[in-house]
Amino acid sequence: MEKSKIWKDKSVEGVELLSAQYTKFEFAKHWHDELAIGVIEEGAEGILYGGQKLIVPKHHVVAINPSEVHTGFPGVPSGWRYRMFYFDLAFLQRLFDNMSVHLAPVVTRTIIDDNRLFLGLLQLHQAMEQASFTLTKESLLLMTLEKVFTQYGSVTNPENTAFIDTHSVFRARDYLFDNWQENISLDELECLTDSTRFQLIKGFNSAFGLTPHQFLLQIKIQKAKLLLAKGMTCVDTALTCGFYDQSHFSRNFKRAYGVSPSNYRC
Repeated sequence: MEKSKIWKDKSVEGVELLSAQYTKFEFAKHWHDELAIGVIEEGAEGILYGGQKLIVPKHHVVAINPSEVHTGFPGVPSGWRYRMFYFDLAFLQRLFDNMSVHLAPVVTRTIIDDNRLFLGLLQLHQAMEQASFTLTKESLLLMTLEKVFTQYGSVTNPENTAFIDTHSVFRARDYLFDNWQENISLDELECLTDSTRFQLIKGFNSAFGLTPHQFLLQIKIQKAKLLLAKGMTCVDTALTCGFYDQSHFSRNFKRAYGVSPSNYRC
């Protein structure tokens, strides 16, 4: 079975996404102007890269640096299913402007065996495919890319992310409480606190054990539970709490409580 889909998320500029499953298909020699990073969900992908034939197995990360010629082909008879990000280089530089070091968009490993990074990239890709809050996508993007470049790239110990401003963190928390029905962005929190998004995410997680997007989602889900208990319909609850649609609401409610909103209401 061969299928593929390529798209862009309108709320996150500078990133193109691919989701594909190939059994016999083989890519010709080519290169990307972008930094290409992907996750192998099933099977294995074979690549010719840097003069070597490599096999990228299931649950591993593959990274292809900009302008590097490579191919892609089935690494096992069943082929491979995978998800790819193509990060525009100017976008990456803008994203890391607040860091105290210059970003070179190069990854030092082609095949990365790191389960936490794999799961982070997978979650980010799924969030950019399904209905998700802006704060969720922005936070996952920053956290995941920082891990890529600090552990497998050129960035080491960015100074700006080490400082935690407790006052800013609590201002951000109060803003999330007061505006929990909205689709809040990291830009809003940056302007509110005069902290960088890196500082906010790290400081928030250190203070509360949750990132800002996890915190906002938890508030929305708790409010939804109260509304359902009072007899509000699932559709009205989803709209009141600011979810994109019923599917978005049901998916996140079940992750939190183990049952769908309709089953909880019954």
